[in-house]
Amino acid sequence: MNKKGQTGTGVFFGIMIAVMLWVAFSQTLDPIKDATTSARGVDQLDCGNGSISIGTKSTCVIVDWAQFGYAGTIITVIIGAAGGGILGKIVESRRQ
Repeated sequence: MNKKGQTGTGVFFGIMIAVMLWVAFSQTLDPIKDATTSARGVDQLDCGNGSISIGTKSTCVIVDWAQFGYAGTIITVIIGAAGGGILGKIVESRRQ
């Protein structure tokens, strides 16, 4: 097989993995958003109350940032999967 065909396969595979991870991320984001909203509610942590303890306030901050941390991690993995497929084939083609 020629080298151009192998490089195209690696790039396609990396992009295919990235798209698969994006679909999985998109499907799991709404349940995480609902769980975060529910956890911050009056019947759970009551984050809107000004007289809660320092520990509860800290927990509210962690719950608020959990969704952004999840999204950032998944987006980083998607970029890594697509970029790894592309860069891996570029490095391999330069070695030969």
